[in-house]
Amino acid sequence: MADKAKETAAAAAEPACSMHHSGGSKGTCQHCLKHKHRDKDGAAYKRMMTRLKRIEGQVRGIEKMVEDDRYCIDILTQVTAIQSALTAFNKELLADHIHTCVVDDVRAGKEEALDELVTTLQKLVK
Repeated sequence: MADKAKETAAAAAEPACSMHHSGGSKGTCQHCLKHKHRDKDGAAYKRMMTRLKRIEGQVRGIEKMVEDDRYCIDILTQVTAIQSALTAFNKELLADHIHTCVVDDVRAGKEEALDELVTTLQKLVK
């Protein structure tokens, strides 16, 4: 009887995700428990991707400014603009996360989602 309990505990502890591990069912490994899939056709996803592509372009622009030996203050101004854009992206992503992942987890009885959210907020407001 004790051997059966040990086998069950060992099986539960092992990752068994067909997407990331061989054998087993999808959704039981630690990665899958945290990984949520986005609605890639949704407006929020499209807005976030547009923001990221704009930020990527701004970073490439700064790289070119440095290569061209542009005036430091102009470069610093662009860096500040990127930091603001990243902050805006973080706010949008956090709001989306709260409205989807956190709400879904809390409704499913996964109260640890609130602890994770608090930890994340503490890191963001440093």
